[in-house]
Amino acid sequence: MENNNEIRMKVDRLAELNRQLAEVKREADTLKAWFENRATNELKDTKRKTIEYWGSGNSRVVVSNSETVKPVSMTMVRQLLGGVFQDFVKEEPSYTMTAACKRLFGFMFLGNYTEGSLDDTIRAITGDEKLQRTLRKKLKGKYEKDTETLVKMAGLSGEEASDWAYLTAEIINWEWMLQILQAAGWEGTPQEAVDLLRAAVIVDEGIKVTVESKEEE
Repeated sequence: MENNNEIRMKVDRLAELNRQLAEVKREADTLKAWFENRATNELKDTKRKTIEYWGSGNSRVVVSNSETVKPVSMTMVRQLLGGVFQDFVKEEPSYTMTAACKRLFGFMFLGNYTEGSLDDTIRAITGDEKLQRTLRKKLKGKYEKDTETLVKMAGLSGEEASDWAYLTAEIINWEWMLQILQAAGWEGTPQEAVDLLRAAVIVDEGIKVTVESKEEE
């Protein structure tokens, strides 16, 4: 009889814990969705991939955007990359795209590029030739770092620097895309290359919420 009572108690306790876990998970999922929505709006029209939200002490929530490039037709990818195919795709029992290839295909697929010239863009930012030369070396298409560079070196406001950094990143993507297409021996237009790519790969966009909390020392 005592053994049966112990079993019932443990079953009831485990069932209660499962109900509590389900409720905690629902609340956590609701909070994560809130942070995802907020981060989506705050990261919109920027080139940032992550954003942090701090609580008290050492607790923080990190929201990250991600892009997953999956090939649909390696034949089309080979046609697009031509002579540089082996530089961008590892040929094993199955094909594996390099990180550079995923980055290239990611921004091509999503349209994260703007036709233009980095030199012309820098000249539009400043007429100071010495600063132009410096910016040509410093601007790398990394949104957050380029924004900081433009604030510190070009004396732009945060909003102006953000806008120029966004445009700079898209133009650098455009110029890199043209360089790759030229090296690949592509004979069509850039738009035709993009159209082919969109038939050759799939890019899945995702968002991830990470919660971190450290004990205070």
